[in-house]
Amino acid sequence: MTMRVYICFCVINRYSVGQQTIPFENVFVNHINVTICIYAYSYVYMIYLIITTCINNRFGIQDSEHRKNRYIECIQSVLNIVKDDDSIKPIIVENNGVQSTFLDDFDCDVVYTYNNNLALYHKGMNELLDIKEVIQKYDIQDDDVIIKLTGRYKILSPVFFDIVKANCHTYDSFVKFFNVCTLQYMYDDCVLGLFAIKCKYLKLYECSEHIPRSMECQFADYVRANISNVMEIRDLGMECCFADSFNTCVV
Repeated sequence: MTMRVYICFCVINRYSVGQQTIPFENVFVNHINVTICIYAYSYVYMIYLIITTCINNRFGIQDSEHRKNRYIECIQSVLNIVKDDDSIKPIIVENNGVQSTFLDDFDCDVVYTYNNNLALYHKGMNELLDIKEVIQKYDIQDDDVIIKLTGRYKILSPVFFDIVKANCHTYDSFVKFFNVCTLQYMYDDCVLGLFAIKCKYLKLYECSEHIPRSMECQFADYVRANISNVMEIRDLGMECCFADSFNTCVV
């Protein structure tokens, strides 16, 4: 009597799309007909564009009309860039509590948090809490990519998004190491207004008010110390607008 046995292997391919079953030829082992199949499941990277906002700001110049107009201009600009791109999911996060705002008029998800109620020493700490709430709410996976964009910063071209999409299977972080005050490259400083990183690193990242370093420098230090495959970006294709002066700078 001949017995038929199926042996199945599951192989995960992280860098392509699709699912397939590859049957091998039958093999007879001690009168047992063994059919070996490999089930190949592909891992698809998700890219989340998290746009951070704070309508009623505690840091910087408090000019609600200017802030609103800047948000509308910049957010609509980036949404126009990614609107036909199914690989990028944009999410706006605002941290003054659940409410109805002009952000609801944009064609994307909006998450409201209460993190601006926390009296932290730097707005970047509130911002990090916002991002982590979005990660939890959307169950973003460790190897998914998060692009963080400050909502008042205007994307001038899709160059950064194209770089991330083309290289997210090779690099775990995309950062411009740069000092926006001196307008020069700096090894341990970076542009926090726009970067991309695998979600697992943001989950682990903690900043501290007890370290005498700016948020930009703390994040640059963390990336340098914990991520080996970092792509250093030269051109973000973005216009910054600084909250304490409204001065702009293209980086």
